Amino acid sequence: MHYTGGSVVMADDVAEALIQYARELAATQASDVLVVPVVDENGDLATAEFLIGPASQLLAVPAEGAESGRDQDVIDDIDRRARLLRPPTAIARDESGSPLADLDSSAP
Repeated sequence: MHYTGGSVVMADDVAEALIQYARELAATQASDVLVVPVVDENGDLATAEFLIGPASQLLAVPAEGAESGRDQDVIDDIDRRARLLRPPTAIARDESGSPLADLDSSAP
């Protein structure tokens, strides 16, 4: 992940979630700080804090060893934060409580 002034190595899934969350934050003119797992210059796991918001300039490119920092809990937390930024969606249900349509809640 490249950002103004530097770069870090992180798991592809974490980078994808961070990029998507930055997009959601930009759409709402909000900002947030995320702590994500990264791989340091020695190949050891570490953490990095990202301040992301409307002016964030992030660039994700594939890198060797990027899967070693994968953390599903971090990805789930980032996804949860992104969902909270989206407006609620009404879903019509039948008498049994089942949705009348198969809606993808991850669509923007």
